[in-house]
Amino acid sequence: MIIGAGLGGLTAGALLLKAGHDVTVLEAHVYPGGSAGTFFHKGYRFDAGATLAGGFAPGGPHTRLAEILGLEWPVNPVDPAWVVHLPDGRSITQWADANQWRHERRAAFPTAEPFWRTQEQLADLSWEIASRPFPWPPQSLREVLTVAGAIRPSTICALPYLLRTVGSIAPSDDPMFNAFLDAQLLIAAQTTADYTNALYGSAALDLPRRGVNHVSGGIGALAHTLVNRMRQHGGEVLYRQQVTQIEVKDSRVTAVITNKGLRQTADFVLANTTPWALNTLLGENSPSYLQRKMQQRKPTWGA
Repeated sequence: MIIGAGLGGLTAGALLLKAGHDVTVLEAHVYPGGSAGTFFHKGYRFDAGATLAGGFAPGGPHTRLAEILGLEWPVNPVDPAWVVHLPDGRSITQWADANQWRHERRAAFPTAEPFWRTQEQLADLSWEIASRPFPWPPQSLREVLTVAGAIRPSTICALPYLLRTVGSIAPSDDPMFNAFLDAQLLIAAQTTADYTNALYGSAALDLPRRGVNHVSGGIGALAHTLVNRMRQHGGEVLYRQQVTQIEVKDSRVTAVITNKGLRQTADFVLANTTPWALNTLLGENSPSYLQRKMQQRKPTWGA
């Protein structure tokens, strides 16, 4: 049983289905995709959030998923990715082609080249680390050993940047450059350079270089592709079913209950939700460590 038909929930569901499990996805909304969904209003399509998609380059997560599941994504590459209009009237074109982008950024920000070299190195490290399947955070000694086995010599180079922000490695003498970074990160990381982790932020700034794509029919077509694949292979995706409770008996999940009165038994539940939402759904059965974490952390907004 999977709670939430965002791309994370649908991806997990499609992979579990291929592995031979019976899978049902419950979605509170009337369409799949979450913030990467497309809705209709008065005969028009509107993307709920993102309008361009990444991850389709060779070795990218969507490319790897398509190879595993035998999918064909309805996407077309876009170059340039986008154009940023600065407060001083200049326009910066974000080219996917590496040489064009290097020429563009040198012309716009001639003193920032050391930053871009560091950003690209950190982005390459981030993508490399993300491409290795390992459990995080590890929950057992076996998983700790799995994480240790995923470490490469190149990974060590990322250690000095684990606790740094993009803002801390960026030049601070050019307000237009800082405005440019913030504009990129507000889109890709939902915050500004001073609050974005250097490794994650470098990957977020790397989206044009990695390639972005237009999705035919709107961004939600990605989710619909996964929904169709699941249904064709015996999986279920149910809409307008907001899970309100996860039932637990003898420390094991037994069922979920929705706002429509539907009760679905389950051997395992994957909650594609925030920790706060999961804590609420579990109620008094929420693990003590999760309750403590939720008390220590303030609720945050989510898309």
